[in-house]
Amino acid sequence: MTDLKNLLEEAAGAEPGVTDADLTADLLRGQRALKRRRITGIAAGAVATALVIGVGWSVLPSGTTSGAPAASVTKKPTAPGPKPFDQDKRKPPVIPAAAVPLVANPKPFPGVITCDLIPKGWAVRIAYASPIAQQQDLYDPNLDAKKFHGATYTLTIRQTELIDEGEGPTVDKYSTPWTKLPKVRAGKYLAVTSGVPGSPNGRQEVYIKPGKSTKIVGVSNHAYNLAWDMNTLLKFAGSCHYK
Repeated sequence: MTDLKNLLEEAAGAEPGVTDADLTADLLRGQRALKRRRITGIAAGAVATALVIGVGWSVLPSGTTSGAPAASVTKKPTAPGPKPFDQDKRKPPVIPAAAVPLVANPKPFPGVITCDLIPKGWAVRIAYASPIAQQQDLYDPNLDAKKFHGATYTLTIRQTELIDEGEGPTVDKYSTPWTKLPKVRAGKYLAVTSGVPGSPNGRQEVYIKPGKSTKIVGVSNHAYNLAWDMNTLLKFAGSCHYK
């Protein structure tokens, strides 16, 4: 075996020597190859990212791009709504020289509340109704209401109730319990009022509690054309009750 190896080495000749220059060249070639692979990988990743972003933009709604502020949209002007009462510049009806008298009511009012008295010549309508609340308006059917301020010619009756929120039963528009509010007489009932007996015509309110339940009747006088003082309003409110 040794003789055969010697024969082959003699036939191939002497083995070339490896210098430091050869080793340095091999090292440089290896470093360049590694750098090319890294650059190729980075470039491929950038292309893939660009493709993903391009696809994302292409599926967004037309005219918008992700990350870019949306263009402002000019809204179409809308028609103004109805004027609230406090912006109604029309005047109230003229206050008559003599107050409209109270007369006996011949038939029950439409709605959940009725009154035994009614202003002479006036009518009643249901102005608002829901499963838990209702409002009835008394008005002069001969008055051209379009000429006047929207809250100056009706006498309003409201269905409301005492509610106990922990400090005792209270009525709407008041935070003091009903039992602690000062009372005046309205017919056979005690009433809470926003004015005092003898106060002149104007926006006056009366709350009465007809019966032992928590139901309350709220009566608000906005009708300048009634020319009522608080005494007359109390007389009318005292005739009202739930059916």
